[in-house]
Amino acid sequence: MMRTFIASLKIFFLIAYTLSLYLIYLLVYAVLWLFKLPYEPLRNLYMYLWSKGMCVVLNIHVKTEGNPPQAPFFLVSNHLSYIDIIPLYLNLKCTFVAKKEVRSWPLLGFMVKTMGVIFVDRSRKRDVTRVNEILSKSLNKHQGMILFPEGTTSGGDRLLPFRPSLLDYPASEGIPVYYATISYRTAEERGDPPAEESVCFYGARDPFQKHVLKLAKNRRVDCTIHFCSEPVQCEDRKALAQKLHSGMSKIFEPTS
Repeated sequence: MMRTFIASLKIFFLIAYTLSLYLIYLLVYAVLWLFKLPYEPLRNLYMYLWSKGMCVVLNIHVKTEGNPPQAPFFLVSNHLSYIDIIPLYLNLKCTFVAKKEVRSWPLLGFMVKTMGVIFVDRSRKRDVTRVNEILSKSLNKHQGMILFPEGTTSGGDRLLPFRPSLLDYPASEGIPVYYATISYRTAEERGDPPAEESVCFYGARDPFQKHVLKLAKNRRVDCTIHFCSEPVQCEDRKALAQKLHSGMSKIFEPTS
């Protein structure tokens, strides 16, 4: 009962902090948009501060191994949870390619859109072509691009097969692709459920709101993000996907 109460307080503070910080962001964003100035530096600062706040409230401890690439860059990562963006934004100036469903989420969809996230309908080949064209215009000194090539989240016990369609742009342009792996641990010795159950969000195991409460009940979450030492380059997108999968497998640490 007490853990549920504390978790509810955490969620309240998360929502209040997110909305308060976003209101400031939106006001400055509107001014930058009006004068046609780049908004990415503002977005990077907002997401860094937001991620720091999330770590404090949820007691998430992020350990970084390897050197994060500097913008502009193209990077792929495994995907375990909606909180994967926290270790990524703490280490990188970046934006993401996300599934189109995110855009329709109440309020969050609008917020994510103003962060410069690119939405893709992976079920339509034409949409992948459109997104690849957008990617070609999105890399700049203020941001790199992050893609989750598995196309979905997992429980973190293994890497899922990669979908190579969105790697067409870096492959055709000969752009080096960096990679990173993310893993989680919880304080199971203090009664926390395993990270696979309370941090990883995949399948249809829990509704989103129920999972967020389960996440907030954790006393501590340890996250390790491991960056590659050298990027991968290949002109064939399928071969590029295979090389990235192989490289990530070598530094992959299971979550369980």
